[in-house]
Amino acid sequence: MGRLNHDQAQLFYSFSLEEAVPNDHPIRKIAAVLDLSWIRSELAPFYPEMGRPSIDPELMLRMLIIGYAFAIRSERAICRDVQVNLAYRWFCGLSIEDKIPDHSTFSRARHERFRESDMLRRVFERVVEACIAAGLVGGEGFAVDASLIVADANKQRSIPGSEWNKTRDPHGANRATKEYLATLDDAGLARQARSPRNLSHPAIQPRNGPARCEGQRSSPTRTITSSTSSSASSWM
Repeated sequence: MGRLNHDQAQLFYSFSLEEAVPNDHPIRKIAAVLDLSWIRSELAPFYPEMGRPSIDPELMLRMLIIGYAFAIRSERAICRDVQVNLAYRWFCGLSIEDKIPDHSTFSRARHERFRESDMLRRVFERVVEACIAAGLVGGEGFAVDASLIVADANKQRSIPGSEWNKTRDPHGANRATKEYLATLDDAGLARQARSPRNLSHPAIQPRNGPARCEGQRSSPTRTITSSTSSSASSWM
């Protein structure tokens, strides 16, 4: 039987990350088309001229891309995986001895430089442009994927659906609830506008607006009636 020899540790190692990453690894396909050389010039106005050297912003964005592409849920997990995964180190341009940034650095960057410069949106737009140029995206349609998550709600404080009214306590509703209700109103308006039975109707009732404009029913001008109601719009 063979046995590993641990009598004397090796003093020098000959190692190449390029050779350690398999040719069919997905990270190689991403690296072949992803160009982030423009990031430093875009973020230059958001870095001060004085102070200690900062972490390379391209490195942080490459690590975040790894998190998005491989479903890594937190900055802590991203730093841990990049620490031990040779393919991730190669994609980020790190050597086997380079240190990984602390996870708190990503939180600061998200809330400060990346948010002020709108950098994450710029990266997204550049990726979409590259996909359009490669013929992968036509821009003619889109699909949305969603997952159902059970709400962690208190049943003792819930309100029956028949008794609930969004005007009951509008000041107590949080921002997410208000945005969700506004989205439902807009969706109802769009569906009714596309309905074939309503396209030829002479009267339209928008969601809000105090003005009232009336015309002759026999003329080409349609009659438009506005209401101050905040509920979903409906055709007259």
